[in-house]
Amino acid sequence: MPDKLPQQSGLSTINNNGTDYRVLNAPLFPDKPDSPQLTLLLDITHHQHFLQRMQHLIWLTVGLSALATALLGAWAARSGLRPLRRMSAVARGVSAQSLNARLPEEHMPPELAEMAHHFNAMLGRLDDSFQRLSAFSADIAHELRTPLSNLLMHTQVTLTRPRPLEDYREALHSNLEELQWMAQLVNDMLYLAKSDHGLLVPKRKTLDLAVETDLLLEFFAPLAEDAQVKLSREGDARIEGDRSMLRRALSNLLDNALRFTPIAGEVRVRIIEQPNALRLTVENTGEPISEDLLPRLFDRFYRADPARREGSSEHAGLGLAITQSIIRAHGGQIHCESDNGWTRFVIELPKKD
Repeated sequence: MPDKLPQQSGLSTINNNGTDYRVLNAPLFPDKPDSPQLTLLLDITHHQHFLQRMQHLIWLTVGLSALATALLGAWAARSGLRPLRRMSAVARGVSAQSLNARLPEEHMPPELAEMAHHFNAMLGRLDDSFQRLSAFSADIAHELRTPLSNLLMHTQVTLTRPRPLEDYREALHSNLEELQWMAQLVNDMLYLAKSDHGLLVPKRKTLDLAVETDLLLEFFAPLAEDAQVKLSREGDARIEGDRSMLRRALSNLLDNALRFTPIAGEVRVRIIEQPNALRLTVENTGEPISEDLLPRLFDRFYRADPARREGSSEHAGLGLAITQSIIRAHGGQIHCESDNGWTRFVIELPKKD
């Protein structure tokens, strides 16, 4: 029994010698001022201890839950970021010598699969461009080595002993031919470099393709006559384009066709006007080109199989690459077909509304 009880009416809580009590004071006769007080006491120590234990348990549960949530969150974040770390490792290892690295797309989550696909495609484009650039550099060195060697050897031989003036004149003429070929090669490479950087801007004007083609056929007529090759043109159309650029492209195609057309063969230019495009073909009879070689015909310095190679250094293998750059500058496309005894270069140019 507590030593001291509260006197006020109502509920209250007291502690006596480590024991908690819940106390209720109420008058027995509320309508009498001098009514005696009724006091009820309930030992709530056990309940207090239970509540304290529950409170400690709740705090422990909350703490452990927070820790578990943090650990699970860290694990989930680490697992979720593993593909990104893998991508970072691949990107960190990419160099000029290791452009063939790729991300494993099959192990990527759906959210990152598309990005991994585009990342691999980017690496593929870089690898292809670098391989082409490396091959281009090697081809340049190879193409320039021969005329430079000829110049050096010819000059050294000429200077080994005194010679008549006519011999020196002949040596200079021979050197001039090699230098002119080298100058043309450098100009062609600069032209392609401008194309790569989007600096080829056609000066568009209305052109009659039949007239332009006939002028070129007239220019090549003596060469075709010597080779007993028939030249012809079919069709007519008008187009907006750069006269000098399109003439150069057609001239390259006609020169290429004449070089690979056998005696008594035929070179034909066909102009076909379509609703939304113009189709121009330069085709010649002769040995067909293997299908696996067709896509590479427009590569720089590329020559087809030995049977179709030009033996002299007059043609460096840049003509078709220049032609492709000119057609693309006009918004068109060019490809090659070879079947049934005909090799056909097909140009498709968009028509202006």
